[in-house]
Amino acid sequence: MRAICCLAIGVLAASVTLFCGGAAAEEKPVKLGAMFISSGKMGGYGKHGAQAIQLAVEEINAAGGILGRKLEATTEDTQLNKERTIEIAKRFILTDKVDFLMGPTSSGLAMTLLDIAKEHKKILIATQAATDALTGANFSPYLFSTLSNAMMHSRSGAYLMANKPYKRWMVVGPDYNYGHSSWEMFITKLKELKPDVEVVGEVFPKFMATDYSAAIQEVMKIKPDAVWCPLWGGDSVAFIKQALPTGLFDQVKFAFPVGGALETLIPVGKDMPEGIFMSTRYLFTTPDSALNRGFVKAYKERFNEYPDYMAGETYAGVTFIKAAVERAGSTDAEKIIAAVEKEPLAWESPEGWKIMRAEDHSVVEDCLWGETVFSEAYGFPVLKNIHYVPAEEICRTPEELKAVREGYRKGLQ
Repeated sequence: MRAICCLAIGVLAASVTLFCGGAAAEEKPVKLGAMFISSGKMGGYGKHGAQAIQLAVEEINAAGGILGRKLEATTEDTQLNKERTIEIAKRFILTDKVDFLMGPTSSGLAMTLLDIAKEHKKILIATQAATDALTGANFSPYLFSTLSNAMMHSRSGAYLMANKPYKRWMVVGPDYNYGHSSWEMFITKLKELKPDVEVVGEVFPKFMATDYSAAIQEVMKIKPDAVWCPLWGGDSVAFIKQALPTGLFDQVKFAFPVGGALETLIPVGKDMPEGIFMSTRYLFTTPDSALNRGFVKAYKERFNEYPDYMAGETYAGVTFIKAAVERAGSTDAEKIIAAVEKEPLAWESPEGWKIMRAEDHSVVEDCLWGETVFSEAYGFPVLKNIHYVPAEEICRTPEELKAVREGYRKGLQ
C-alpha cells in the first residue's frame, strides 16, 4: 500500500524556528520516504508509524513547514522482505526524489539500506530498527538513530535486575541477531554488576514462531529465578497467551525489554499477569509534559486509539528531521551531518528530550521500565512503578565505541 501525505509540527525542541508565510507554496517540498512493516503478524508497528508521520507532517506544515517548505511523506509496506525493501528505497530515491529515508522496522533490513543511503548520499532515519550495530560496528554517517537501541534497553534491564533477588537466569528470545545480542548485552552487564548470577539455560525459538510450547516446557523444567525475554510484537503476545494456562508467570519472573508496547499489552488484555517487568521506548501515559499531553490528545482524536511506542518514536524521527534541517539551513545530507556533528542536537519528543550525539549518530536518553497492571480506565494493561534508568549508565562511551569499531575492522581483515 502506498500513501502520500503532507504534514507538520507544533512542538519542536531546542533552537528550532518556525517559518510562516507564502514561501512554502513557492519552494519545492521536503520529501520523506518511509518503509515499515504494515501487514501480517507485526503489521501494527507500521500502522502506528504511518499514522504518526501523518500527524507530524500536518502539524509541521500548519506551522509553516521546514525552512518555509512543505513536508511531504510517502509510506510503504516492506512486508519484512529484503528485496522489496531495497526496491522501495531505490524507487524513493531515484523516482520520487526524496530527501530522507525512514525505517525500516527490522534491524536486518536497516543494515541492508546502509550502502544504498551512502551511495546516494541520502540520510536514513532509524525510528524502529534497534540493533546497536547500526551505530556501532557498522556505523555510517548517513544514518541517524532517533530511538533508544537494543543495547540501551539491555543494559538498563541489567541495572534494574541487579537490585532484584534473582540469581538463576535464562533467556527465551527470537532466533536472529536482535534476540541473541539483546541477551548477550543484558547478561554481560548483569554479571558485571552482580557477579554471582548464573546462566541456567538458553532457548531461541524461530522468529515469528506460532508454537512456543517447547520453550515454555523448557523454562518450567529448568525452573530459573527469572527469564530475559526479548520477544516482541505478535511473538510476545503468542508466548504470553500460550504460557498462561501453565501457570508459568506464577512460578518465574519475566523481564521483556520491549514488551511494554501497546502491540503486546492490548491483545493480551485482562489476561496479562500483574507484575511482569517490561520496558518500552515510549508509553503514552508518561511523561506528564505539555508536548506529550498534546501529542496523545491529537493522536487519539485523529485515529481513535492511543499512540503506541512506534508512534512516539516515529513522530520523534520526523521532528528530528525538522530540527536538523533548520540547524543546517539545508536538506543536503553533508551539511546536515556537519551541523549535527559540530554540536549535539537536542530536541523534545513525546517521550521526553533526546540528544543526538556526534560520535555515533545515536540518541542519548533515559530508558523506561515498569511492571504490568490492568487499567480499568484504559481497558487494557499499562505499566506501574515506572522507573527511568539514566542515559549515562546505559549508553556506550566514546572509548567503547572506538573499541567496538576497531574490533569489527580487525574481524574483516
